[in-house]
Amino acid sequence: MLSSVNKINLKNLRDPFFIYKPINLKKSVNYFTKNFSGEALYAVKANPSEFILKEIYEQGIRSFDVASINEIKLVKTLFNNSKIYFMNPVKPRHVINEAYHKYGVRHFSLDNDVELNKIVESTGYAKDLNLHLRVSVPNHFSKINLSKKFGIDGFKSKTLLNKIRKISKKIGVTFHLGSQCINPNAYKLAINKASLLIKESNLDVDFFNIGGGFPAEYLDSKQQPLTKYFKVINTEFLKYFKNTKTKLLSEPGRVLVSNSMSLIVRVDLRKKNILYINDGKHSFLHDAGEHDFIYPVKIFKKEEKSKLMPFSFYGPTCDSNDFMKGPFLLPESINEGDYLQIEEMGAYSLSMKNNFNGFFSTPKIFIDEGK
Repeated sequence: MLSSVNKINLKNLRDPFFIYKPINLKKSVNYFTKNFSGEALYAVKANPSEFILKEIYEQGIRSFDVASINEIKLVKTLFNNSKIYFMNPVKPRHVINEAYHKYGVRHFSLDNDVELNKIVESTGYAKDLNLHLRVSVPNHFSKINLSKKFGIDGFKSKTLLNKIRKISKKIGVTFHLGSQCINPNAYKLAINKASLLIKESNLDVDFFNIGGGFPAEYLDSKQQPLTKYFKVINTEFLKYFKNTKTKLLSEPGRVLVSNSMSLIVRVDLRKKNILYINDGKHSFLHDAGEHDFIYPVKIFKKEEKSKLMPFSFYGPTCDSNDFMKGPFLLPESINEGDYLQIEEMGAYSLSMKNNFNGFFSTPKIFIDEGK
């Protein structure tokens, strides 16, 4: 049970804490599902909190993109009738076995022959598999490149897709443009490349999964409105699959949950234009430290009329790389003891936390049900 924001007492809160805004999550999910012409599979890794998953399910998303057996257990415990897409292209044999036999998972992704054999053998040569080939596409327009680790390309992809067709009940092609994609035309290029592969393989596919990459509204992002992304995607998909039974899928994560949570941190020291705060890249501000994301930030529960100036942050650990460059615009009068409200913190914050230096405990989460 989450406590109301009305019960926040800063004197009793020594660690960073979150404010959850369910109304924002509802709006984001409804907007996405209304405008995207295919089926949305929520990417659990973005935020696996139970209250987030329950709200997403309540708003109509019944399918989930997962990467591990623990994510499968979590989703199936909450929603036994949900559909699981196990889209991690490399999985241990025992995990494939458990996913298939215990949790009823039938959708698996892969990008090589060895993984195909692992899936076939670990499921007991099952005849009801839905296998999705992960193909390589350019990640040039994304803040975080996800093309190095997974994805097959060229002639090998056509050969493997034909091999999958002989084994799998249904087949799909999937790709990922990288996280925080700022140009909708990236989807046009990727859909074109993947569609050409399908055409040259002389096959019909049952699923066409464009992955994630839809951007959140961070201050350093110069993305176009989501409506332009949907227009490009829907237009390009119809261009290649209009008269087919191919089902369009996507894996939204960040774009759905980012604005559903704010993080409240304390300033413990100021050195000129650098603030030492009680959270950092080893905890909830991973993306600010690792990828230089710039979040909207303001003073929490305090009126400030002094002019704004740019600040950088250091986290609380002994790691000198626990640094968030920013710039984060805050009143020039800010000092030790002030609290900051960092917005757009619903994605890859709770799921990226570690316990380095023993600083970070499980955070308190308050709920703001304001309309």
